[in-house]
Parts: sequence; structure tokens; C-alpha cells
Amino acid sequence: MRMHTTSWWTRSCTFLVLLAVLFLAACGGGSSSSSTNTSPVKVGVIGPFSGFESFIGPDILKGVQVAADQINANGGIMGRKVQIITADTGGDAVDAVPALRKLISVDQVSLIVGPSSIEAEAVLPILQQSKIPDVIVGGTTQLDNLVSKYIWRSSPSDNLLGTAMAYYAIQKGYTKAAMVFGSNESAQTLKAPVVDAFKRHGGTIVADINLVPDQSSYRSEIEQLYAAQPQVVFTQVDAQTGATLFSEIKELKGLGLPFVGTDVTGSSDFIKAITPSVAQKVLTSLEGSSSGGQATTEFTQLYQTKFGATPVELADYGYDALNDLALAADAAGSLNGDAVGAKMPVVSNPPGTAEYDYASAYKALKAGTKINYEGASGPMDFNAHNNVFGPFDAVQSDAAGNISPVMTITAQELNGY
Repeated sequence: MRMHTTSWWTRSCTFLVLLAVLFLAACGGGSSSSSTNTSPVKVGVIGPFSGFESFIGPDILKGVQVAADQINANGGIMGRKVQIITADTGGDAVDAVPALRKLISVDQVSLIVGPSSIEAEAVLPILQQSKIPDVIVGGTTQLDNLVSKYIWRSSPSDNLLGTAMAYYAIQKGYTKAAMVFGSNESAQTLKAPVVDAFKRHGGTIVADINLVPDQSSYRSEIEQLYAAQPQVVFTQVDAQTGATLFSEIKELKGLGLPFVGTDVTGSSDFIKAITPSVAQKVLTSLEGSSSGGQATTEFTQLYQTKFGATPVELADYGYDALNDLALAADAAGSLNGDAVGAKMPVVSNPPGTAEYDYASAYKALKAGTKINYEGASGPMDFNAHNNVFGPFDAVQSDAAGNISPVMTITAQELNGY
């Protein structure tokens, strides 16, 4: 009996001690590090890293890397370092599905940047279902009426880009234009807003030519183009297609007919493919404005420090995407999709103190200040469909391949144009 009583007493004391320990831990009295998550915040970057538009993924990634460096230098997201994981779609909507599923199920990312316009529609249902906060980089008009708590966009719609292209051409006095676009979907969706805006302001489309990407020759299409006698050509084709097209134009017709392109034709890969000397003579590209602002200056300095070069096209969109996601997570104190989504417009839209980089914005957040993050790619003010609306630059290349703006078109000038 005595042995049984002692055993019972010992077990009871042990049980009470365990209860006390659990109580202290629940009240925060314990010092165990297991209550604090110090694992990295995994950020997926998904887009074309191979295929005929393989420049898109690396360009976006560079911007994300610049943002991640500054976020990590300032303590990380909620005190956790950022770890970047990439996924290659090959520029194919079908291949984008397993690439995204791997990021979600295998890599278990908490935030996503991408994909591009090429793959967006194919993966939207998966992104919605996953409830992982995501910022798409691409102007596809399929997102113009987006309704989502989890999906956002850091680049203006192609409707705005197309309008900006038409605006530039009209301002230059052109009234007869030809359309030369790749037959791929991301190029085709851009045509309608260009045509509509150009026609509304007195322009006429004299030819509509679609190019199958990456063919060995476009001689018949070039003859068709020049037979229509346009004053200007609106275009979006990939770099390899552009290289063949402009090489044959130079050989057959000479350089003189002006081309007005998109942010794709303004990329360093495209300029290199058609050669800077050709670009300098015939090409003007429209892209989201990033000239002159404090955020752009900050981003350019950070980019040059990391890569020793001027920023590539699309990098600023990736940079702004991760900064916005990180600040929203910091403000929410959580990586939960609903919580982050609710904070995205709070940290990005007015009213609030304008902040131009993560470091200053995070410091303001910690001080309890309502912030308005202003991006390197332009204002990150989201509308009801999680889209941004900003100005555009018309840019041209010099003989060394460096692009610079020759005209800035404000958001007010595009509104209702």
C-alpha cells in the first residue's frame, strides 16, 4: 500500500509540474525558441526562363533579387529572411500549370511573383484556390476585370499600353498605320486597344499582318507590309522574330519606316537581337514610366550595386511586386492570404505617407504610420480590380543599346483617350 501511495503521489506531482510548464509556455513565459518561426519566407518567381520569350523570367527575377536583398538587410519579412525559388514555364500556358503546382505543393512557397501575360489565364484558377498572395507581371487584358483577394498586378494593362502606343503615333502626326504582331496570344491581345485608340483619333489601319514566331524568313510579309504604304508600324514580336524581320527589312527595303513597339521591344534582349544601330534608326517602344521619381532613383542605385549595370526592362515590376507583398505581410503580421490581401491596398494606396523603398516603408510601418508605397515602376495605387494605372514612357535606343525616354505620357492624358 505504501509503495502504491508513493507512486500515486509522484505521478500527481509530475502531472502538476507539466501543467505549470504548459501554462507558462502558453502565457509566453517560456524561453523556448520553438514558439518563434525563424525559417525563411519562401517566395516563388514563376515565368519564362526558357522558350522564345525567355528574357521575361530572368528580368523579373533580377528585380525580385534586388528587393529581397533590401528586405533581408532590414530583418526580413516579420523577422524571417526571404528565400527565392524559381519555376520555369517555358513561356507555355500548359507547362505553367505543373510549374506552379510544384511551387505550391513541393516548394511550399508563401508568396508568388509572376507569371507573365503568356501564362496568366491558365493558372488563375490554381492561384485563386491556393489563396497564396501573388502579384502577376504582365499587361494581359484578361486581368482588367479581375475579382480576387489574392491576385494583384504590378504592371499596367495592355489596354493602357495600347492606348499609349496610339497616343504617341498620333502626337507624331501619323494617320496611316500597319499592324505587325506575333501570332502568339500575348501579342494578339494587345492589338485591339491599339487599333481602337488610333481609329478614335483619326487614324487608319492599312494592313494587319501576323507573324508566326521564329520562322527563317518573313519576306512575303515584308512585301505585304510595304505594299500597304503605312506611315508607321505598330508591333510586338519576340527577339528572335524581330532579329529576322529587321534584318530582312534592312536588306530588302532599307531602314526608314518607323516602328512603335511595346515594353517587349524595349527590352535589352530585343535591342541586342535587332542590333542597337537598327533600333536607333527605326524603333520607339512604350513602357511603364520609371523616369525621374525618387523610387526609381533608389531602385537604380540598388540594382547597379548588385549587378553593376542599369536595370533591365521588367525588373522594376518584379521589385515592386515583392516590396508590396512584403510590406502587406509585415502590416498584417501574417502570411495568410486573406490577411495579406486585405493589407495590399492599405500599404499601397493613398492616403498615407509616401515611401519609396522597403527600408523606409518598413520603419514607418513599425512606427504606426499609414504608408503609401510608391513604386520604381510608377505609382502602386490599386483599383477595384487590383490593377495599377500609371504613366508611360516612349523610349529609344542609342548606338550602344542604352534606352532613354523621348516622351512621357501621363495617366491623365491617357484617361479617356
